[in-house]
Amino acid sequence: MKHFSPLISHASLLALLFFPLPAYAQSYYNFRDGFLDRKGEVDSLLLLYVEESPLTRTFEFSLYSSSDDSLHGRIRIPKGDGPFPAALLCVGIETGREVIEMIEGQDSVILMAADYPFEGQWDFRGWAAVGTTFELRSMALRAVPLLLNCLEWLFTQNAVDPNDVTVVSVSFGAFTGIPAAVLEPRVKQLVVVQAGGNLSGVIAHNSERWGVAIPSWLAGWLGGGILAAFEPTKYIRHLAPRKLVMINSEGDSFFTRESAEELFETADEPKEIIWQETKHVAAGEKELIKELTNVVAGRIYD
Repeated sequence: MKHFSPLISHASLLALLFFPLPAYAQSYYNFRDGFLDRKGEVDSLLLLYVEESPLTRTFEFSLYSSSDDSLHGRIRIPKGDGPFPAALLCVGIETGREVIEMIEGQDSVILMAADYPFEGQWDFRGWAAVGTTFELRSMALRAVPLLLNCLEWLFTQNAVDPNDVTVVSVSFGAFTGIPAAVLEPRVKQLVVVQAGGNLSGVIAHNSERWGVAIPSWLAGWLGGGILAAFEPTKYIRHLAPRKLVMINSEGDSFFTRESAEELFETADEPKEIIWQETKHVAAGEKELIKELTNVVAGRIYD
């Protein structure tokens, strides 16, 4: 499968700056049809035993689709016959499958988390930001259909309660998790943790801290155009009548309150937003992840 090069010529950059990006003109329906066309079918999903506890078994999984693509991750399955509730966890790129090990409890829920197929360098310093953004776009174009394949597989399993499948999108995982949840109509509900809408605004807000070479407003405009197919507000309005639960933090340095509120206000009922005082969760922060997990579980399973 072809990917965008991390390098971009000055001529290409000028073209992006002075001519509208086609993605800006496309609607939700264009993006939906494109992702569904890329999805294909699940050819196979292979499980490799990792470990077990008194109540669960954990496996590595490798999913292969008819679109000649693959996705790898980890799944934790309760012991017993079920059927059990299931949750597809779409977390940040650096965490991926490792989130399964960080979640304690919830031993009666099937948890599935994937590693994102990101093949570039996570580098936004200077002009490298342009190449990284294109790599993110290439990754997400693959990830959304593959996450749809994961959901498809879950719905075919006898151990899964087909009426209780949830998508949990955390941080930058929202840019792939939200489209996947909306495009799979059998998903019961969507939980968005420490994320929001308005990609252009999020990029502009963070660009100076990341060390991007161009002014923040220009970085936001350019980045939002490149990643327009994943703008959460394009999708969230199509979630209802399924429920949206948002858990956001006043101390979040990445997603501002305005970003979270824009996503929440764009969604139709039923919806709920919960505000906390914590900082933005980072990879490896087990205590904060545990705290957020308990809040999520309390809202969707208690």
